Amino acid sequence: MAAPKSGLLDQILLEDIARYCPQQFLAFHTCMSKEVPDPDSCAKEQYGLAGCIKKTVPSFNKIQTVCAGKLQAYEACLRNNNSDTKKCESDLSELRDCAFGTLDTK
Repeated sequence: MAAPKSGLLDQILLEDIARYCPQQFLAFHTCMSKEVPDPDSCAKEQYGLAGCIKKTVPSFNKIQTVCAGKLQAYEACLRNNNSDTKKCESDLSELRDCAFGTLDTK
């Protein structure tokens, strides 16, 4: 059951990001869509997109506010486990559940 919810959550967030940060979203997507993408060469675009998301995407801001504790727990788990996402699956699941609960999914 978690997979459909996480897919819907990702879709809602991507739609909001594209709606509220279209230039930054397109610049980052274009950079990462190169034949041989180099994430390091897209740092400027990624930074611009991240800044826009934090300032203007309502769904992201709501999740960040309501789920702050879950987000911090997931980030701490990643730090403590050398970014091993497998070891942090339960924290990510709790964060996704919280985030999904904050959004109006009509």
